[in-house]
Amino acid sequence: MSFQPPEKVQSLQPGESFRFTCGPDLSCFTECCRSLDLVLSPYDVLRLRKRLGLDSAAFLEQYAVVEEREDEALPLVFLAMIDDGRASCPFVSASGCTVYEDRPAACRAYPLGRGLRPAGCGGRPQELFVLVREEHCRGFATDRENDPAGWMNDQGLNEYNRCSDALLPLLRHRRILQGWRPSAAQRDEYLQALYQLEDFRERVRSGEVVLSGSGDPGAATDDYELLLAAIAWLNHSWHR
Repeated sequence: MSFQPPEKVQSLQPGESFRFTCGPDLSCFTECCRSLDLVLSPYDVLRLRKRLGLDSAAFLEQYAVVEEREDEALPLVFLAMIDDGRASCPFVSASGCTVYEDRPAACRAYPLGRGLRPAGCGGRPQELFVLVREEHCRGFATDRENDPAGWMNDQGLNEYNRCSDALLPLLRHRRILQGWRPSAAQRDEYLQALYQLEDFRERVRSGEVVLSGSGDPGAATDDYELLLAAIAWLNHSWHR
């Protein structure tokens, strides 16, 4: 997720088509990798730190900035940009993204933005889409037709979206929308459980944390499934 001013955002219907492409042949290539506030999801961090061969603590120390904001119930984890006068991504090079196969969801989706409207009465959440149109971007001057579903599939967003969807009931729980705020200890627990998965796994293995309905959680080796279980555990323990 990255924050954009409203004048750059255009609503898009789920089946509506848009024209866009990106590549090194465009004069604006890599401009979208600079001067941005990029929020990293737990799955973004998982993919990036494994790509770089780092544990979670080392990645957060070297590549992340954690911020508490008054208008947000939970801390935000931002990618730390390079102080080069342009706030460039630490992974951008003249030839493009050096972690392209494991780039964050916001980078994959660009210029598409996806959100979810929580469902009521047990229904399914509604997908909401926008297009981000920045002045520097030349990618819209193309004949390539896309639609939201096809674009997300082409950009490998399925696992990212599944994790994002699992987070929605936790981040936008009705208690939070009504003004409830997690304690300082709970905010720390959120960061530890979702952004430092190795530590959370040890808590599960030691029996400090019990994950219901997950078979033998102490033997779990799949980080992605453990992350989904951690999200469900937090949601249950906070909002039961």
